[in-house]
Amino acid sequence: MSRFIPIGQVDRVRGLVGEVVVTVHADDPARLSRLGEVFLEEPGGEHIALAIEGFKRLKDRAVLKLAGFGSVDEARRLVGRELLIPQEASTPAPEGRYYAYQLVGLKARLKDGTPLGTVEEVLRQGAQSLLVVRQDNQEFLVPMVRAICVEFDMEGRSVTLDPPEGLIELNRR
Repeated sequence: MSRFIPIGQVDRVRGLVGEVVVTVHADDPARLSRLGEVFLEEPGGEHIALAIEGFKRLKDRAVLKLAGFGSVDEARRLVGRELLIPQEASTPAPEGRYYAYQLVGLKARLKDGTPLGTVEEVLRQGAQSLLVVRQDNQEFLVPMVRAICVEFDMEGRSVTLDPPEGLIELNRR
């Protein structure tokens, strides 16, 4: 059974022929141009393949034309949905870099070992990605920079943080 990973999220419809704008969960939106298809997960857990019929780059996002979505109304059904690829179709991340799906579930702790919570998601905010860390009903954002995220232990499923004083309190949401 194949495991699927998110590669992008459909933000909005573009144009009149069913194209959609996608925020890509990778450094290079052109990654989508090299794929022949992406998948949608249906409510029952089934994965539906959608052929990529067209690709354009739109700054740090992608514009896709997907088979079966030829009008604005049809494409609107995709807005807010995650596009997926089988994990085996993913290329390994460069040394010292990670895909968002690899970071979700990591236990976050301070350098002194104090637990802070669990990484719930990775937000891509332009050039800066943020870890969303949750503990109980508290949630805070951590910029993914080497000065703060000092160690990723993928084997031990943890991330060690060294935030500047006040950052955690400032970024609670």
